[in-house]
Amino acid sequence: MPDPPTPSETPAPFVASAAGAAAATPLAKGHDPGKCDPTDSLVRPCPQGPAESDKGSGMPLLGHVARWSFRHCRSVLGAVAGLIVLLAGLGLGVGGEWSNGGYTADGTAAQRAESAARQFGAGTPDLVLHLRFGRPVDSPEAAAQGRQLTEQAAATPGVSAALSYWNTGREPLRSDDGRGALLLIDLEGDESRAARTARALVPSLRAAAPGLDLAVSGPAWVNVTATEQAERDLLRSELFVLPVTFLVLALSFRSFSATLVPAAIGATAASGALALLAVVTQLLPISVFAVNLSCALGFGLAVDYALFTLARYREERARGLDAEQAVGRAMSTTGRAVVFCALTMAWCMAGLLVFPLGLIRSLAIASLIVVAFCAAGTLFLLPALVAALGGRLDGTRPPRRGPWRRGSGDLSVSPAWRRAAVAVTARPWLWGTAGAVLLLGLALPVVGLRPALTDESILPPTAEARTAAVAVRADFPFAPERQLTVVLPRTDAASRAAELDAYARTLAALPGAARVSTAAGEYAGGRRVAERHTEAAPRLGTLVTVFGADPVQSSETSALVDAVRATPAPGPALVTGTAAHLDDTRQAVTDALPWWTGLTSCGVFIMLLLFTRSVLVAFKAAVLGALSIGAALGLMVLLFQRLQVLGPPDTGGASTLEITMPLLAAALAFGLCVDYEVFLVSRMAEEWRRTRQNTAAIVFGIEHTGRLFTAAALVVAVSMGALMLSQISLLVVLGATMAAIVLIDATVVRGVLVPAFMQLAGRANWWSPSAPGRAAPMAASAPAEAGSVKRAGLFRSRW
Repeated sequence: MPDPPTPSETPAPFVASAAGAAAATPLAKGHDPGKCDPTDSLVRPCPQGPAESDKGSGMPLLGHVARWSFRHCRSVLGAVAGLIVLLAGLGLGVGGEWSNGGYTADGTAAQRAESAARQFGAGTPDLVLHLRFGRPVDSPEAAAQGRQLTEQAAATPGVSAALSYWNTGREPLRSDDGRGALLLIDLEGDESRAARTARALVPSLRAAAPGLDLAVSGPAWVNVTATEQAERDLLRSELFVLPVTFLVLALSFRSFSATLVPAAIGATAASGALALLAVVTQLLPISVFAVNLSCALGFGLAVDYALFTLARYREERARGLDAEQAVGRAMSTTGRAVVFCALTMAWCMAGLLVFPLGLIRSLAIASLIVVAFCAAGTLFLLPALVAALGGRLDGTRPPRRGPWRRGSGDLSVSPAWRRAAVAVTARPWLWGTAGAVLLLGLALPVVGLRPALTDESILPPTAEARTAAVAVRADFPFAPERQLTVVLPRTDAASRAAELDAYARTLAALPGAARVSTAAGEYAGGRRVAERHTEAAPRLGTLVTVFGADPVQSSETSALVDAVRATPAPGPALVTGTAAHLDDTRQAVTDALPWWTGLTSCGVFIMLLLFTRSVLVAFKAAVLGALSIGAALGLMVLLFQRLQVLGPPDTGGASTLEITMPLLAAALAFGLCVDYEVFLVSRMAEEWRRTRQNTAAIVFGIEHTGRLFTAAALVVAVSMGALMLSQISLLVVLGATMAAIVLIDATVVRGVLVPAFMQLAGRANWWSPSAPGRAAPMAASAPAEAGSVKRAGLFRSRW
């Protein structure tokens, strides 16, 4: 238990807030909080004339920009509207060529093996067609129809190879009952091009066989289905987000006009970012999921930034400044915090570019665009909207009767959060330990994280790509997804037949190997079970196919991949297949993880140090951000891997999590948590500069941001949580995780851990390294006079 606060840090402690000062000082007796008092500058400073006010405040660049935007509101609003129309026109004109790939790492051994296998027409199939006949597939009618479809697929532009039971004779391509067979199609180009080819090819094959039961699965058809589903989900989520967000803002501001400003900025940022992303797709592959993420993140961040800035504007208006001065003062203080928040979030998302995953990189690029729109909208559009709406935003009018207008008009003051802050600072060890234990407990499930690659299970249960894949697993003993392809590019199958036979027997005897297929025959249990007579290939090189006995993303199959790669082969060997891609992707992510951790942590620490000028506050923010990341990932593992709230995996085996979602959730959680830290600490520092009382500064910061954090967290939780309405499981996982962690951060972290830590640290919170020849002012105990505060340089801005 810490020592009781000294008299210099107590009871008038909470002179920090207008309400607290009114209750604690004799000067406040009979004082009207809506009017200035020349005798009490701590409670309500009197406004000065424009020239004098500007001179005394040392209005930085952001304040000047805000005042310019305020004075030229019509021009700014017109320019913003024109920009959005231009971007929308460009986006609609070029058409967003969204991608839905990038789940595997680039430049891996499995990817090189995939390229080599495609030269033999045996790459991992992009389309898997399950053909069901009313007769045996070897009957003349079924065989003729099967060969016709195979030839038609192979002759289609954009198709590199089409393999079926009828043109290869491979037993694994025939179902157990003999009435079904598989047609495996390999498509040219990247995921986007393959999806476009599949979108045209599948309907033409259906039309060529009208009486045939044809079901389609495979990565390309999953991409097509996911793209269409994501576009439908976007409309559904936005129809939910807009009214709920508007309700949260209306309850927060108690003003319809004030509610319009954050909502307008959020809608502008989200729509502008989406339009620009449609243009960017012509230059870079951008995932279709970036559309959903951009709208959710853009709306949430923009509303957050505008919410804090507008609340500060209304606070300055209540102090007596006119509208132009108030918006300039708000932007020079809270606007600076917005800039640092945007830079921090951008750095967190840019750090994801170190991962060699196309999906993660495209989402990182989309997030950077979104953050830029959110910051620009707050800095330029908000002052113009304030000028256009005039006095309806001030919050200084007398409240009307009724529950809607009950309470003070000062939305930045929350008695409930003040009481919570007082309780925490009175017993910081107790509350801090409880909060830390809660977050660590939530983080514990992370140790059981089992990453996996995306497959058709991200789709709704009724989607054809998913039901067809389930049917293939049920009807065929050796599903294509369990296939490992070994490419021997320098081995001649005819001259080295004996060595190939011994190699295939060794592979068939490996634990977890169900079947091995070569040009010479089929192998199982370490021996040849069937022979195949084929003509000698005109090119050097051959293929060996190994089918796993266990689910493709299981640990047993992973061990099989390692064993196949370790088995001596008659020449250089390359191994590809879904399981090989998973192993290499997992290793690539593991190798890049330390780089991301170091870059993100160091970058955020440096930014916070530049903003706060306090080593301890910056370090504390980084530590609490790490705790928030752990809690976010722990919640994800607990809900979607252990409890399987979305159901067990279709492939069987242990439940897993798609490998990109933990990475994206970690970056978003860190960025959002640091955002809230910046807003909170900036208000604490203002009070510290004024009173030099640590407890008063802590309580003041919580009291003047708690209600805003509640509203902001609800907005972000609603915006990100709306992703749970999606039929795509990836978006459900991300939305649920982010909604939960934002609410936890706004309550447990900001309301408990931050005040407890800063109370225990005491005056050390405000120490910063001094420049050569200058004393470190944050450790000084001089009173907070205007001159000393200016010399102190705490939170000094060069904006």
